[in-house]
Amino acid sequence: MAQWRPPVGTTTLVETEIQGVAPLTATVLDDDRLLLDVGASPRPVPAVFDAVASFFTPEALLRVTGVMTLANDEAGIYELTVKDVQRVNRRASRRVDVELKASLVVADDAGPTVSVIGHTVNVSAGGCRVVTDRPLPGGSDPMVTLELGDGVTVVAGCSLLCTEHEGAEWDHRLMFTAIDPDDRDRIAALAA
Repeated sequence: MAQWRPPVGTTTLVETEIQGVAPLTATVLDDDRLLLDVGASPRPVPAVFDAVASFFTPEALLRVTGVMTLANDEAGIYELTVKDVQRVNRRASRRVDVELKASLVVADDAGPTVSVIGHTVNVSAGGCRVVTDRPLPGGSDPMVTLELGDGVTVVAGCSLLCTEHEGAEWDHRLMFTAIDPDDRDRIAALAA
């Protein structure tokens, strides 16, 4: 986790224990050196100070403890040297890595209804992550069908949180928005 770097353009909240200095907002300029632009935020007086920067990701809140060093006073740019990274889980329910057959359908796509087949990477009572070998058709959020085994299937309406494409794979992060309570319990039992 110590090598984690936020992508360029990420906004962060920077807190310090310097008396009279309110939390700063900053934008990541360079992920190689972890340069942060504090923009119009008031500058802390010392050129070097301890700080905690909070980064929000889909999986967790990452609280990065480190030292902020003034890199360019005129531009308000600081370099954050990381000492420690603490991961704070933001999920309401436990997630477990499990590979299940999955099918995604976008109901109101303008063309013919197409099922995109894939498999889960992980599941929880609140959602799942599904990898497919092609993108979802356009339209609204998908319905997902998961095969839990022993002939048991779960169908749920989902909100598509994000999709990442790398090589020949599309990685879809889904939050369940319409799921039968018994089906939610079945998935929760997998994650227990």
